[in-house]
Amino acid sequence: SPDSASVRVMSEGELLEERRCRLVCLPDGAPAAGWRCLAYPLPEDGAIRAEDQGTPLALCSPWRPEEPPPRSSSRWALVEGMEEAWVLTAGSVAERDRIAALLRAAGLAVIRSGAWLGDPVEDFAADWFIRIARGAAPEALHRRIEEALGLAAAGAGGTGQPEELRRHLLRAEFDRLRGQVALLGSLVEQMRRERDGSHARAERVADLEAQIAELSRALEQARRAATERVEPPPPTAPSSRLARRMEQELATVLAELLPGLRFLRDSLTVASAEFKDRSGLYRAFRELQEMREAWPPAWKKLKGLDRWWERHVSTGVDDSGRIYACALPRRGGWEVLVSYKNEQDKDIAWLRQHRT
Repeated sequence: SPDSASVRVMSEGELLEERRCRLVCLPDGAPAAGWRCLAYPLPEDGAIRAEDQGTPLALCSPWRPEEPPPRSSSRWALVEGMEEAWVLTAGSVAERDRIAALLRAAGLAVIRSGAWLGDPVEDFAADWFIRIARGAAPEALHRRIEEALGLAAAGAGGTGQPEELRRHLLRAEFDRLRGQVALLGSLVEQMRRERDGSHARAERVADLEAQIAELSRALEQARRAATERVEPPPPTAPSSRLARRMEQELATVLAELLPGLRFLRDSLTVASAEFKDRSGLYRAFRELQEMREAWPPAWKKLKGLDRWWERHVSTGVDDSGRIYACALPRRGGWEVLVSYKNEQDKDIAWLRQHRT
């Protein structure tokens, strides 16, 4: 059938199954495959990722391979660090990856992408970030991004409408919750029909019913929000909002735990906007602060850099976070770089050039 294909379903790099799936188009026109009541972005390698964000099939359109995806109307925003910048966008994972590809094609160095956990910028509540090397004056960088995406930045005549965008996201959330309630309800009915009356099964049914009740409450809230008029929040300068959040959090941390740490490059922006859970970071910082003679077991010497030490740390999603630390013998304290595993080669090259 032209509207179905054999698809590999992957989870964290492992093959879950290979099956024939219905092909559809996501709301942004990107190709997707239907799996377990949701549509998942379908890249060129023919494998969908279970960890990606699924879209309710009701929001998708029929498969039209002969038609190119429409140009996105999503806005974008820019948060600038000292040496790097974060291009923020909203929508599906496929839209994020499409924008990253456009930035690469325009000659911008894309470092990584992921879920944006920082504050809204202007009136734009972003879903994703694409971190790039800055490499240009702010005005030139804005111009290059606008030329690459064909869209003005949020707060600068962008084409997206905040109320319309939020309504769309609320409707998607409503459909997702409704699908989960229906799926759990059918599972409960199936378990009730089975004759196994074990205590464990009864507990499982009670747990599922509790989940259904919770989802039903969330579904009602989503229904009200999707039907009510949503007023866009007043615009706020991105630098002040992001800086205020970072200053409040880091002022508390520095005063209580980290008076001797000096953060390098854009470590604070990475920690604030890209780590879902920063408790692992704070524990590692405390180890530095409290260390007297021997290094804690979690730290190891960084190969090729005698004075630098490395520690793996959780991001709240996985263990790909990295901290690099170097003692400051004359002044006391530590220099610290917060980064990621897949950036290690670039980070080590930068640390070699850095003068403490």
